[in-house]
Amino acid sequence: MRRRNLGRLVGADLDWFVIPVRKITTWGLLVALVAAGSILGYRAYVHGKPTAEDRARAEIETASALLAKATKAAGTARPGSNISRARGLLEDARGALSEKRFEEAFRLAVESQSYSRRVLGGWGADENGDASFIFVEGEVALQRAGRSNFETARQRQPLFDGDFIRTGRTGSAEIMFSDGTLFTIRPGSLFEVRRPSAADASGSEVKMVSGAVNVYTSGSPSTIATDDATAAVEKDSRVSVDVAAGEKTEVTTFRGKATVSTGLNTVVLEDRQRVVAAARTGVLSPRVVLPEAPRPLGPDDNRTFDKTSQGTVELKWSRVPEAARYRIQISRSRLFVPDANEVDLDNRTGLSAEVKVSREGSYFWRIAAINRSGLSSDWSPVRRFRMVAETLASLSGDTIPPDLSVLPPQQMGNLFLIFGKTERGAIVTVNADPADVAADGSFKKTVTIERDGYAMLVIKAVDASGNETIRRMRVFVETL
Repeated sequence: MRRRNLGRLVGADLDWFVIPVRKITTWGLLVALVAAGSILGYRAYVHGKPTAEDRARAEIETASALLAKATKAAGTARPGSNISRARGLLEDARGALSEKRFEEAFRLAVESQSYSRRVLGGWGADENGDASFIFVEGEVALQRAGRSNFETARQRQPLFDGDFIRTGRTGSAEIMFSDGTLFTIRPGSLFEVRRPSAADASGSEVKMVSGAVNVYTSGSPSTIATDDATAAVEKDSRVSVDVAAGEKTEVTTFRGKATVSTGLNTVVLEDRQRVVAAARTGVLSPRVVLPEAPRPLGPDDNRTFDKTSQGTVELKWSRVPEAARYRIQISRSRLFVPDANEVDLDNRTGLSAEVKVSREGSYFWRIAAINRSGLSSDWSPVRRFRMVAETLASLSGDTIPPDLSVLPPQQMGNLFLIFGKTERGAIVTVNADPADVAADGSFKKTVTIERDGYAMLVIKAVDASGNETIRRMRVFVETL
């Protein structure tokens, strides 16, 4: 037992070791070497760690290499394109580096890389552009900005500021801007794609050199310029602009509102109003009011007829009080290009007409009202019917679902352009809304997704016997 006496320690717990002096010296040297190595290693780590400047320079070098590859892959960079954005961000990054704003230079270089990678990872084109062809029929040519030659236009082809579109006598095209505005360019027209000149401007802008165009705005306005006048079309409107170069510009508002200005005069057009701007004087004519458009009543849309026993089709439409006569058009073309029109009669005075159809296939028809002054209404909505060679009884025994192929959706913000093909005469819907189906079975549809995140597109084709094929496609929307 241990005892403690005041001021003295008895039996303390101490262990004694005998260590030779030589070992103490050796251990001391080892400790010193370890300490020195740690200091040198720390200094090497500190000096070898990339600085903010090093990181910025490395990302700028990577961005420069990616931009060179993207430019080679896509060709000419147009204002607002992914390549143009990548180049602008890279220049900003270099500027920030020279001013020693290293973190900003790093961020800008990384952002530049992302735009270049979009080009390299895409389908071979730069991007969707300011607009895109969604339907091309007949003679349609495209001249890229800064070039002198025209090339054949293609469906889904992107369009940019300064591009020209030319339609021949039998050509027509539909293009859609990223804001959802749809332009139908009629035969014999020359049309220029433009980007709004003001930085804070919204909506689309085009220049009509000659010919005619219909514009359908949705949630954004649109501006159509000609040599004679400018038409500022408000959202949710349908307007026609017809240009006779060197003579006049005719602007018609079928729905909504448009402000027409020549610099000398300004007038506001509302539903079913028209004004004409004179080319040489800049004077606007008085507004005139157009008759209402008739409504197709029969047959039902997409009705199938048996050519062997039903060689005629009866068309019916609603009465327009101010109409003196009606004009009927039947065509194999959804855009009613002249060479595809089977029937064009403007002398119908009743509310129905029987037409004889001798060839099988799909047909489109529409009707307009003409008043006693010779002013025509807008065309009615287009309806379709199909004439088949076999009897309807034989069709009822068909149990094979129609073929249905769908291309990857073309995205423009929260807009998706859907293209595909099914069998002739089949009806196609996308999320239960009808798509436009051509005579050969090719179809298109524009879908707007109103919320961010994933959404499902359901594409359904139904043939004349009621057989159906369904395709589902998942898309993602992220608005800025």
